[in-house]
Amino acid sequence: MASERSSTRLNGHNGRRAEREVPVQVMVPEKVRRQLAIISAERGESIRTVVLRALGEIGIKVPKAQLVDRRGRRRQTRGKSNGAV
Repeated sequence: MASERSSTRLNGHNGRRAEREVPVQVMVPEKVRRQLAIISAERGESIRTVVLRALGEIGIKVPKAQLVDRRGRRRQTRGKSNGAV
C-alpha cells in the first residue's frame, strides 16, 4: 500500500485525500497562449484554472476544489509600492 500513500496527500481544507497532481505539457500556437493569458487576466484567474474550467466544459471531471487560484499574492499596504516597475 506504499504506492497508494505516495500517490495521495491529505487535503488541508477538509482532511480528505487529494489526488496527486502531475504535469501536462502541450505546445500551442503563440496566439492561443496570448488569448489564454488575456482571458486569465480578465477573469482574475490563473491560466491553470482557465484550462481546467475548459476541460470541464468538454466533459472531463474536474473537482471544484481544483478550480481555485493557488498563486501566492503579496499584500500591498495602502500608498506603498511593492517595488515592481
